[in-house]
Amino acid sequence: MEDVMQLLFNYLKNILYDPDNASLDVDSLPDDVKEFANGLVFFSNFVLEAKHLAMALSRGELNAIFASRGNEIAAPLKSLHASLRHLSWQAQRIAQGDYNQRVSFMGDFSEAFNSMVLQLAERERALEEKVIQVEEKSHELEQGNRFLTALIHYVPQQIFVVSNKTNEILISNDVASEEIKRNKNHLNDIIMLANVADYEDESFETEITYELGGSLRYLHVSRFSLAWTNEKANVYIVDDITEAKNELANLEASAYIDTMTQLNNRAFGMMTLDMWLSVNKAFALIFIDLDNLKFLNDKYGHAEGDIFITRSAKELAKFSKDSVACRIGGDEFMILAPGYGFDEADKRMAEINDHLKTYRHSCDKEFRYNLSYGIAAVDENNYMMAGDILHVADLRMYDHKQRNKRMSKTIIPKATPPENKKPKTK
Repeated sequence: MEDVMQLLFNYLKNILYDPDNASLDVDSLPDDVKEFANGLVFFSNFVLEAKHLAMALSRGELNAIFASRGNEIAAPLKSLHASLRHLSWQAQRIAQGDYNQRVSFMGDFSEAFNSMVLQLAERERALEEKVIQVEEKSHELEQGNRFLTALIHYVPQQIFVVSNKTNEILISNDVASEEIKRNKNHLNDIIMLANVADYEDESFETEITYELGGSLRYLHVSRFSLAWTNEKANVYIVDDITEAKNELANLEASAYIDTMTQLNNRAFGMMTLDMWLSVNKAFALIFIDLDNLKFLNDKYGHAEGDIFITRSAKELAKFSKDSVACRIGGDEFMILAPGYGFDEADKRMAEINDHLKTYRHSCDKEFRYNLSYGIAAVDENNYMMAGDILHVADLRMYDHKQRNKRMSKTIIPKATPPENKKPKTK
């Protein structure tokens, strides 16, 4: 009987530590323990199902249930699986502009998630208001008497009245005259860029980009005809909307920038990835994770952890001139490197990691900066979706992290057991 109990114990031990080699021949056991052995096998199968489901969730695999009905051991994981699927659906809805989505079933995460949604909604509202302001500013002037009364001093737009017969400037307001002093060909350049000949005698409005002194200016140009001292004339109204354009561009850019690292954020990275896939671009996707950030935060403080994050971001931003570096969140980063294959990307990442390890800020500490990363190379004949590519890179990053842990001996000092207490053994 002692041998039988040892056999059962070894089976249970293998289930926990070596499930691939765990097996139990119930038929070879004595009859009085077969029922117990069958129950043990039944219980072990449920444990393995729960373990497989937990591993799948840790990798973000949400498309299938890996536990059978009646498996109460896996019940909490199945509940978590359902919550994550619903959260993914909500994230998709938010990406489509539905900012009414809220999360209330995930504790502290719910507050952060809901705050993010409110910020996205506010940013979109601000951008929409800026667009409306630019459009309204482009239509501020009216023709006729209002133009004549405000022509000389009070209208901020450049106004030129030009003879149809001689193309001579008959009159211009103060703002327009100052422009002519700086560049005598100013109006001729605008007329050429606005393609006035395409409109013949029609009134029109258009926007042009105009370079002066090495700087780009954005101008809204409108034209209409009138009778001026018994001859036909055209009135050109030129509105400098450069400041508004730049403000709008800055607002749009800030929506895709990670505040802490000044890298692109997750939204920009995912948008770029989808765009590159849609045009069959060849590139390497590198998924990066900072090793042992929690240890650094706990031992030296979050300020040191922030230095690790920002220093790593600066190094990753140097990957190549055309690459797109993004902070996905926390200690996770992504690089999209056009024209790179697997080997080239791996070599470049090794160079970046080696350089990061030598960063002098960490030389007086037990800790050394290190990155784990996984690479997925995408060619012009790619058939995988964005999620599949990310999954491949994530798995390879995880394998790299495991290799780093096995090779590392001094990054994290071993804990010293309390005095007069023996450490627990498995």
